[in-house]
Amino acid sequence: MKKFLTSLSLFVAVVFLVACSAGQSAKKAELSNMPTIEGIAYHGDIPKKPKKVVNFTYSYTGYLLQLGIDVASYSLDLEKDSPAFGNKLKDAIQLTTADTEAIAAQEPDLILVFAGDENLETLKKIAPVIEITYGKSDYLQMLTDLGQIFGKEKEAQAWLSQWEEKVDLAKNELSGLIDEKTTFTVMDFFDKNIYLYGDNFGRGGELVYKSLGFAAPAKVQEDIISKDGWFGVSQEALPDYIGDYALVNVNSKTTEAAASLKESDIWKNLPAVQANHIIEVDYNLFYFSDPMSLDQQIEAFIKAVKEVK
Repeated sequence: MKKFLTSLSLFVAVVFLVACSAGQSAKKAELSNMPTIEGIAYHGDIPKKPKKVVNFTYSYTGYLLQLGIDVASYSLDLEKDSPAFGNKLKDAIQLTTADTEAIAAQEPDLILVFAGDENLETLKKIAPVIEITYGKSDYLQMLTDLGQIFGKEKEAQAWLSQWEEKVDLAKNELSGLIDEKTTFTVMDFFDKNIYLYGDNFGRGGELVYKSLGFAAPAKVQEDIISKDGWFGVSQEALPDYIGDYALVNVNSKTTEAAASLKESDIWKNLPAVQANHIIEVDYNLFYFSDPMSLDQQIEAFIKAVKEVK
């Protein structure tokens, strides 16, 4: 009897180990189906068709919405107030990654965060997490990446194809308005400070520099595009960075700072200002560089160029 019980115990132990091994293999197999993409890490079993996504990667909200992903939360007022998103976030709630109880109450089946989030370990206990390093993928490649993750490759390619056509049409229209060698500076204001942007930090940079192919002034290329992608500058140094045109992002919160700059002699003496080459655009619309925003930005940009000609 003792020998039988010993044999039975050994059999049960083996079955248990095999079962555990099979379970781990199943998890690994499911994870291995997710595409390997530089800058994207997966934690847990990522659903290809999530029913509810709590999203903290605000730069990519418009990508998710374009692909038809149900976004249940937002991080920035700029997401909720984006003219490009319309009412798609009307039922979403504003959260931070520290709001763990509120996040859990949403019962998400997927959470998206930027890489290095300090609450990552806690979030992983609530739901599977996709961790994204900002800027690892090009602004257009990111749509393809997310399309692969969520099984939305056709939707991603459909938008990219129509975007290519839209850009070609825009270039043709702009060719009759401004020389293709025209240089642009992209800028905005924050807390009365002046900031300049490159080709991967929103505010219209991706549209102007990458999609439409306009160049940046040498100092912008050297100090911004080749480095961090953004740069705070003083009024005194501004003339070194302003190109033939300036794309100025303004909204109700930054109008006062913009007005103050416009009163300065430095601003008034800029060649771009004297030539009436200052293009003011809606900060809320131009802040992001996702597909939904780009679709409206390109139309707004062409209209704005026509107005200053």
